[in-house]
Amino acid sequence: MHGIVTVLAEPHHERVESIWRKLKQRFGVGRPEASSVPHFSYHVAPTYDIEQLKVVLVETAVTTPPFTVQATGIGIFPGELPVLYIPVARTPALQALHTALWPKLEAVSQDSLDYYAPNNWFPHITLGHNDITPAQLGPIVTWLNRQALAWDIQVTNLTLLHDPGGRHVPLHRAELQGN
Repeated sequence: MHGIVTVLAEPHHERVESIWRKLKQRFGVGRPEASSVPHFSYHVAPTYDIEQLKVVLVETAVTTPPFTVQATGIGIFPGELPVLYIPVARTPALQALHTALWPKLEAVSQDSLDYYAPNNWFPHITLGHNDITPAQLGPIVTWLNRQALAWDIQVTNLTLLHDPGGRHVPLHRAELQGN
């Protein structure tokens, strides 16, 4: 699986890494496989035409200036193994970027995941995934509620992440540089 994401810059990259370490130490839940690089996603698909994708990312990056988004609070995607996350606000700049990217990414991918489509997209930073049980939610959410989780995050890149079956690997990164 591949994903088009923004990798978090410092200090937020380390803040997420720190939360992952503390979740492991305090609650025995591990680093979420899908978030082994602190990020939030725009598009996910099993297959991309990598060369065409690189062109899309670079062309978008050179016309998009860096901007700031707000991330705050704690969210839960329910299920047998719930997903814990920090919601990222859909600011006008973030929405414009996603809306511009989506059709271009669809054109260079196959079988993209529909929950990243513009009407379904809920940007978030995953904190826990695949190993948190419903019984663990209460204590974990209580602990997370005491953490500083109101952040202004600089959006500075579009990155292609690849999941080869373990830790995600950045394959291509385009820095936002528009005026």
